[in-house]
Amino acid sequence: MLAPPVLRALGIPGADFRIGLAAHDLAAMLGAPEVVLSFAERDAGGPAIPSRFLLRIRAMLGEEGVAWEREAVDLAKALDAAPQAPAYPRPRPMPSAEQRRVDIAATALDRLRSDPYQFYASAILGLKSLDPRDADPTPAWRGTAVHAILEDWHQAGAPPGELVPLAERKLAEMSAHPFMRSLWRPRLTAALAWIEAEQERLRDEGREVAAFECWGDLAVQGVRVFGRADRIDRLADGTLAIVDYKTGTPPSGRMVQEGFALQLGLIGLIAQAGGFRDKDGQVTVAGEPTRFEYWSLARNLERGFGYCEEPILEGRKKSGIPREDVLPETRRYLEEAIARWILGSEPFVARLNPDLPGYADYDQLMRLEEWQGRGGNAE
Repeated sequence: MLAPPVLRALGIPGADFRIGLAAHDLAAMLGAPEVVLSFAERDAGGPAIPSRFLLRIRAMLGEEGVAWEREAVDLAKALDAAPQAPAYPRPRPMPSAEQRRVDIAATALDRLRSDPYQFYASAILGLKSLDPRDADPTPAWRGTAVHAILEDWHQAGAPPGELVPLAERKLAEMSAHPFMRSLWRPRLTAALAWIEAEQERLRDEGREVAAFECWGDLAVQGVRVFGRADRIDRLADGTLAIVDYKTGTPPSGRMVQEGFALQLGLIGLIAQAGGFRDKDGQVTVAGEPTRFEYWSLARNLERGFGYCEEPILEGRKKSGIPREDVLPETRRYLEEAIARWILGSEPFVARLNPDLPGYADYDQLMRLEEWQGRGGNAE
């Protein structure tokens, strides 16, 4: 929670306003012909202390003026005494061979390997989650906003000194909550200033942006793998650098090493195969990727907002993939996943790797809380 002076400075109603509004609603509801007030008799290990409001109601009406509702209490006790619902089995969908033959997005391979059910619900059933009305902006929303800002900047030729002003204009046009914009703007502008300075520094070293926000694909074992590259740079020696923008903390080297964060490698495979083409079918960028970079807009304790990180096992790092093994290892993980789920007959088990952080879009659909952690259902 922010301090009241900060809330007032941002034009946000404070807690006293919300408390008053809730009291107004309660007073209005108490004017109904019949009112039921419920309260807990016990709090954890001891009896609940009656609130002053409850004591005043009792003092005003007296015991004879209060009709104690027993039916609701009996129903609540009956719920506690009800037999336990039968255990729901862990979902393991087994679609047909024809249903399995779907394309794989570069961002979906991680989901397929860590939580096959999520991939099944999204790519095979075609179910998409809907954001609740008036929901707070999600990290995905922030990522979309950042990509739109950077795309417009690159399309304009990446003019020096124009990235932050462009972001300010974009944020003003967005229908995001003022609270969200006010908190996020200082962090975003600081990180974008770093991106602009870093790109200028790399340009002086002979590195140029070859493509940005471009779609590409390639076929592996007859299965189409497609993805969009945030940015691909051509280095001074002619090789490529694959860049992925992140608004938060990028995946760890261990996640990449274990095959649960493969987007950079997949984009690299597409670029290596010349899979990025324009609307006329002409190859826009191709070459041998040698750098795999996350450009994060998050805060680094040493450098402030904005930093570059590679999940490469080199120097003093203890996890990651050796640079020369990134593409071969990515292809190995990809071919293994295709053989198991897309061309094979393996079930799309829910939460195959439950310890990995992942998406929660389909937790309710898989009835996660009804089977996870219960005896006989958790593997």
